[in-house]
Amino acid sequence: MVRAQPNTPTEDNLPTRAEVRAAQRRRRSLILLGVIVALAVALAAVLGVIFWRMAAGETGQASAGECLPSGLRITADPAVAPALEAVVGDLTGTRTDCPEVTIRAEDSAITAAALAGGSSPDFDVWLPDSAMWPAQAAGQAELAGTPAADLVVGAPVASTPIVFAATPSTATALQAEGVGFASLAERSVAAVLPDPATEAASSAALLALQTAVGGDARAFTALVLGLDAGVVPTAADALAAASAAESPTIAVTTEQAVLEHGDDAANALVPIQPADLKPAVGVPLVTLADAPEDTVSAADALAAAVRGASDRLAEHGLRDANGAVPTPTATDAADSPAPDEPADGTDQAEVLRTWQVLTAPSRMLSLNDVSGSMFQPATADMRRIDLFEKAAVRAIESMSPESSLATWVFSSRRIGGQDWQEVVPFGKLGDPEHKQRTIDTANALDTLVGGGTGLYDSVLAAVSYMRETYVPGEINLVLLNTDGINEEDDGLDLPGLLAELEKLRDPARPVAVIAIGYGPDTDQDVLEQIAAATDGAAYQALEPTDIGTVLVDATTQRGCRPNCG
Repeated sequence: MVRAQPNTPTEDNLPTRAEVRAAQRRRRSLILLGVIVALAVALAAVLGVIFWRMAAGETGQASAGECLPSGLRITADPAVAPALEAVVGDLTGTRTDCPEVTIRAEDSAITAAALAGGSSPDFDVWLPDSAMWPAQAAGQAELAGTPAADLVVGAPVASTPIVFAATPSTATALQAEGVGFASLAERSVAAVLPDPATEAASSAALLALQTAVGGDARAFTALVLGLDAGVVPTAADALAAASAAESPTIAVTTEQAVLEHGDDAANALVPIQPADLKPAVGVPLVTLADAPEDTVSAADALAAAVRGASDRLAEHGLRDANGAVPTPTATDAADSPAPDEPADGTDQAEVLRTWQVLTAPSRMLSLNDVSGSMFQPATADMRRIDLFEKAAVRAIESMSPESSLATWVFSSRRIGGQDWQEVVPFGKLGDPEHKQRTIDTANALDTLVGGGTGLYDSVLAAVSYMRETYVPGEINLVLLNTDGINEEDDGLDLPGLLAELEKLRDPARPVAVIAIGYGPDTDQDVLEQIAAATDGAAYQALEPTDIGTVLVDATTQRGCRPNCG
């Protein structure tokens, strides 16, 4: 094998020692310079990454083409799932070696109900469309005495404001008027509301309405009962109703829902930012308190990635956690003032509970005094029975069609030795025949007047009957209408009645007595004791118009029994 020999200098060409030392110094200088340059480049690269992350507020975030530290099972509300899939897709890119991340879309109300029922979570991370749902699940589990998963609710990673959706012409007119939640409270604009039990946006809107009426429980109750007629199952139903309405109507929903409704000319709707309060719902990232450390790290990285993906959020109608939208996709809505901070989940859950209690159908036994004392005057030109007849008809007309009503009357020994008598059995007021029969009976109560007041035995019989026939999910109560003076000597006395009512008391299946005394000399002390023994309330009515206030107050107390102040 022929090897090439290196060029070897002759003796005459050998360098001097000075030249050798100079050459060595040059080589050392060049090496040192190279090391400095390399270190500077490396430092610049490191600092660049750090500064970039700090500027984005995402130190520790997994960047494009990177894997999350661990696999994740994610359950996300359908309003959130598409944006989340896009963010996760951006993270992993085309890599196939990352830990598996699965995303399952499920309505937040369904997930919350399963958790409240004691089901074990089948997720590592949950992204509901509002922090209300974890609070709702925990609250329902506590009420039912069900062991529930310990959840950690993180800060929002995205949000969407609550808006009023209307046709363009209606929107222009309402914006000129400065429409807001105060307008809804004043009922100056027709509104359609998605069911708060399934749509978190509606509970956030209810919180805003509560603020708009200054926290007045009576005003809020009256408002809720008025809105109940305009409730539809979903946001899509509300938007469809607003677009098809013949008179100016708004749908109360999220900006995201309006944007996803589309621009179909036949159903075009635009979002209106309320002129006063600007509520919003935030999308939290929820994990399990006992999650492994690597799962928590992966969830934290995912949260940072979602917070930093405002463009992806905007593509799916969402805003970032601060309520802002990216400039490239800004809309007219984005130019409006930023919404308030997302509604507190616990407050939303509480107002939802109030809504459900207030709008639950009533199952009411109307127990009416027809003793001779009811012929005594209540006012200068009206007997007590006349006052009650007018009040009874007003009450019947104000109740929802889903409510059930029965009518009993009482006076001494109506049927043998029995003081009470069923006149109209239970039936739904949505049944026109039953409703008319009930009204006719109320108008003719004066024909049944006579005898003494067998109050105590009749109250016990009514409460016992309602306890025996209790219907879960409805407000079971006895509406007692009397002048409040017992005249039956052979039956129970007041201490005996109170003792028997105490035996029947069951806070889990309450039957409250709402007692109304008619006339200026009503024995209100007796009525108050009877009401207190059943966690009810006692009122006095001197005019037919008083019944409106009485019924609203009685309905308001549904939300606080048995701990009403």
